[in-house]
Amino acid sequence: MHSIVDYLIFSLILGIILNLPLLFLILWKKLLTIPDGLLVGGVVTLIIYLISPFLWIALLAFFLSSSMVSKWKKNQKHTVSLEFSKGSKRDSIQVISNSFPAIIFGIIFFLADFIPNISTTNEISLFVQSPWLFAAFASLATHNADTWMTEIGIITNKTPRLITSLRKSVPKGTSGGVTIIGSIAGIIGSMIISIMYVLSLIIVSEMPLLNILILFILLTIAGIIGGFIDSLEGATVQCIFYCNYCLKETERQIHKCGKETEFRKGYRIITNDIVNISSAFISGCIAGIFYLFYTLFFIY
Repeated sequence: MHSIVDYLIFSLILGIILNLPLLFLILWKKLLTIPDGLLVGGVVTLIIYLISPFLWIALLAFFLSSSMVSKWKKNQKHTVSLEFSKGSKRDSIQVISNSFPAIIFGIIFFLADFIPNISTTNEISLFVQSPWLFAAFASLATHNADTWMTEIGIITNKTPRLITSLRKSVPKGTSGGVTIIGSIAGIIGSMIISIMYVLSLIIVSEMPLLNILILFILLTIAGIIGGFIDSLEGATVQCIFYCNYCLKETERQIHKCGKETEFRKGYRIITNDIVNISSAFISGCIAGIFYLFYTLFFIY
């Protein structure tokens, strides 16, 4: 148990030191709201680092790549951001919704796999082969896939189609709207997080390259599935409001015109943030099943 305490103290100090440059970058680029988004973001990144430095690197990859793609051609997205819950700057609620599943899966990993591994070997090791950690990576892959799908889909010339009825066209930014180019972008977003997991395996394990490739594919697929689950929930259960003055659907209770909107469909309790959390949890569970399938058929 002494080694676990040493690990936590050392990781806490190192995590604070490593996160300081990130917080300065966030302040400089105004990537989070201040002070709430910045404070919550600092706490989240520190918790993730304590769970796993590799998961922390994946979180940085998600945050930086999703922020980059959100800011790309920002002026073209301005109108959409006024109608729907989109935007490059994240507040504390968005930070929590984009990290909560990874934290939960990560804590389970830490308690169920990491600590028992240290207790058995009495050594601090960067342990990464766990279905729970795999699930945590998958939840981040889902968020990144969803962000890339949305942000790239908005700026294409193609009209989005509703995921539950592909013949039906919907306005850009509509929850549940999908495009081919946006879907391809979602694959790239998921792959970015999968690459972070692959790098962790290469650094700390002697796993055969074929097995690493299999895990890369499974994790990427889990992230993509999560992205489409997010779109499916957006089209079916997410709360949508309607502005009788502008005659437009919106995700906001106060429309851009300043008029109060009325509830139209979905469930009031299921906001865009709830959809983000639930889709990432589902994809994480799917990834865990994928990992168990992998251990049954591909480990040798």
